[in-house]
Amino acid sequence: MSFVSTLNEYCTLLECSSKDLAERSGISPSTLSRYRSGRRTPSCDGESVRKLATGIVALARERGVDAIGSVETVTAELLEGLNHSSERFSRRLDALMRTFQVSNVEMARHVAVDPSYLSRIRNGRRSPADPQGLACRCAEFIVRHRQNRELLHDALGMTDDDDARMRTDAEICELVARWLLER
Repeated sequence: MSFVSTLNEYCTLLECSSKDLAERSGISPSTLSRYRSGRRTPSCDGESVRKLATGIVALARERGVDAIGSVETVTAELLEGLNHSSERFSRRLDALMRTFQVSNVEMARHVAVDPSYLSRIRNGRRSPADPQGLACRCAEFIVRHRQNRELLHDALGMTDDDDARMRTDAEICELVARWLLER
């Protein structure tokens, strides 16, 4: 299960709002909102996941919810979802950039990030702060600047029927972004 799904499942189980969890975890409400929507993910080695787990366990105790384990258990579950999504995104972005022979510098310039940040994402040492935004910008670059549709078709494993339905650049950008983010 993804980080977003796991986090939202805990909130549903606890019948808590983002504000409640933000207060108990010490994470700003705007950051928590971004985590819950998937617009942002915490770093795998950061303190945010531990803070979230601590807040979730505190809310569970306050509300008498026994189904939630220890801080360590909740942390592990959140990290598991974070690692799988982040690893998959990293592998797919790396494969796409290798297939289309795009350098970190070239892609970073288009998507407005530092090349070293992009390099760390590609090799799995960093999770993107805004996976959806990065996926959309990377997809746009590939579709607009690498016109080889056949290569794109093969890279994404599209069938001829899929390709026939994807007529506009915008539709193809959306398909590539979804593929990068797919769980």
